[in-house]
Amino acid sequence: MVQNADNVLEEKVGGERVTFRVYVFLLSVREASARDVFHECGLSSPSLALHHLEKLEQLKLAKKDENGIYHVVARRFGLLYFFHKTGKWLLPRSFFFMVMYTAIAMGCVLLLPPGMREVGLILSVLGFSTNAIDTILFLKLISHRSRSRTAPFNK
Repeated sequence: MVQNADNVLEEKVGGERVTFRVYVFLLSVREASARDVFHECGLSSPSLALHHLEKLEQLKLAKKDENGIYHVVARRFGLLYFFHKTGKWLLPRSFFFMVMYTAIAMGCVLLLPPGMREVGLILSVLGFSTNAIDTILFLKLISHRSRSRTAPFNK
């Protein structure tokens, strides 16, 4: 039953880029109006933002209060399984591996004898750089900002 619900969410939200961007924005701010979504996500009109918010409400990923403010219902599905939510930040898991490889590199420099130190440092830098690339790519995927050239003018 849960697996089937996750498949529906992946299909209806994860498969549609704009709705997913709106959901990720809601995750970061916890509540927003249609106008907030319109401005922050760089959508073409407030009615388009309202359409995506209503879609999220139908899927039980957002709740609308009496003032027209949408509150997020946090769920993990699809791409969001690769992220960890800390406060208002949505961090890729690869970020934590970057921190781990940085600690290993420091440990190699401080604790290993010459000869082994260089090998440990090279392997740590390799692990750090691959996870840094993954982190950047994941953050680009969930960016709620529009990628169009007119995005800076939509504020």
